[in-house]
Amino acid sequence: MLIDDAKPGFIIMRCLSIKERPQNGSVTLSHETRVEAALFRHLIDNSAIPLIGSAIGSLLVAIAHMDSPYRHLVLIWMVGLYGTIALRYWLIKRCRIRVEARGYNRSEAIRFARTTSLSGLAWGIGGFFVLNASPLTMVVTITAIQAMIMGGALTLGAFLPAFFAFALPAILPLIGILALSGGAANVVLALYSAIFLILVMGIAKRLNTTLHQIWRLTFEKEDLVKEVTKAHDLQSALANTDGLTGIPNRRRFDEVLEQEYARLSRSEAPLSLVILDVDYFKAFNDTYGHVAGDECLKSIAKLFRNTLSRASDLAARYGGEEFAGILPDTDSVGAIRIAELIRTEVESLQICHASSPSADHVTVSLGVVTFNYSGRSTSTDMIAIADQCLYRAKSEGRNRVVSTRLNLDSP
Repeated sequence: MLIDDAKPGFIIMRCLSIKERPQNGSVTLSHETRVEAALFRHLIDNSAIPLIGSAIGSLLVAIAHMDSPYRHLVLIWMVGLYGTIALRYWLIKRCRIRVEARGYNRSEAIRFARTTSLSGLAWGIGGFFVLNASPLTMVVTITAIQAMIMGGALTLGAFLPAFFAFALPAILPLIGILALSGGAANVVLALYSAIFLILVMGIAKRLNTTLHQIWRLTFEKEDLVKEVTKAHDLQSALANTDGLTGIPNRRRFDEVLEQEYARLSRSEAPLSLVILDVDYFKAFNDTYGHVAGDECLKSIAKLFRNTLSRASDLAARYGGEEFAGILPDTDSVGAIRIAELIRTEVESLQICHASSPSADHVTVSLGVVTFNYSGRSTSTDMIAIADQCLYRAKSEGRNRVVSTRLNLDSP
């Protein structure tokens, strides 16, 4: 049953239709895998630096050998090294694209790390040029190789397999050549290079450990923030949710009504409010018990929420056996239609109510009000007028909708 107020100052407007409303799941990685992935990304992002150093270093070695008998071989070596640099650059670019597309994969990361051995082998071949070289040429060559190892510790040390794949083949041939070539000076240089390798390996490992700890702490902090945020969101949701029915509670209703009323002042679109009361609910509880009463309220709450189906709508438990709904951008006719739909749907539930004077099943009464903003009222006025409509619906026999639209432009 529908009752519509036609007093001066109140008018009915046309209906506003009701609107209705894949992301692939991702596997959560362990801290260790996430850290390893971050270190590998660090390696990828810094892999171009040793290539630049390698290009400059090989050029200096070639210049130092211009007067040596190996100058033609050194030029061939330099060209080969430049070819290795180009290949390594292509592999870095390819790996970066694959990581972006597929994410981190340990086996692919290890395979990429092993490609640094190409540069290492190229520099290892360069170590043979110290044989029968002048002291200055020998110093330049040894210094270039050691500089490459030190640079590798800082740029490749984030991912140790890549550093070892480069460093060992780069310097071990030099150490062996110096140790086996005879002469106290060469043996000392070999021993010095071996000690240098051990120290640089320690530096690389220390850098790796430090970066590992930094990334682990970073991810632990991120996870902690997520957990705190999740707990806060859950707490906020619980604070704004009715414990029995699972729909928003009075507190959330008041917040949203204030927000929508503020928006109403800017948009000048109609805002409707529906208040619902379960008829003779105390008698229902007395007859069937509180457990049955709770189930009745849950059923009505679900129906109420499903009917107010737009994302902008809000269905809330107002208190006790009362529910309230906020319908933004909905005119009087649209709000009345929704309220009448709710009333008939509750009847169709056919929840037995033998102690009701108005029907043998549970029914509801609804008050509806629609406002257009004028600056002369507040959200509290909406609630008060909706309550008056609900009171009329109950006093005129219940199981009905009483609606009104306040014309705020009238004096």
